[in-house]
Amino acid sequence: MEQNYIARMRAKVGHEGMIFPSAWGVLWNENHDAILLEKRGDSKNGYGFPGGFLEYGESPMQAVVREFKEETNLDVEVVRLLGVASHVTDKNSWGDAQETLSMGFEVRLVPGASAADLVVDGDETLAADFIPVNPRPEMFVPAAAETLERVLTENEASNQPWLRESFSNKKA
Repeated sequence: MEQNYIARMRAKVGHEGMIFPSAWGVLWNENHDAILLEKRGDSKNGYGFPGGFLEYGESPMQAVVREFKEETNLDVEVVRLLGVASHVTDKNSWGDAQETLSMGFEVRLVPGASAADLVVDGDETLAADFIPVNPRPEMFVPAAAETLERVLTENEASNQPWLRESFSNKKA
């Protein structure tokens, strides 16, 4: 099995800080009152947005389309940029320093595709469904909860994308 881009770079750099771009997407249901969210294989609690890290040579828009297909079997296209978030940590769950630059997109099903095509990969994504946004669903990490709140307030009120910074293990 071929290693992904991050595994290949980590093999060269070790635990030193690196910047990784990621892309995630919001797919609304037909009534625009629920978002497709996934139960992730790497977290026991809460939901996450379909998405993941970019591969070398891939645009953020291509990555979110690829990730939706891999994780949910859904064919989507990008509608608009929702926002950009930066999260810095001195030690991620693998023990590495990392900054994740995450770009969120609203997506829609491509013509001819159907939500009935939804099939999870059973690895990264254990389950996926359209989850009502009221009350707010529990997200798998605080940053995802902050992002969901921005999507539901700022993006629903404006076409302007937002920017968010967060840091864990802040240095004094």
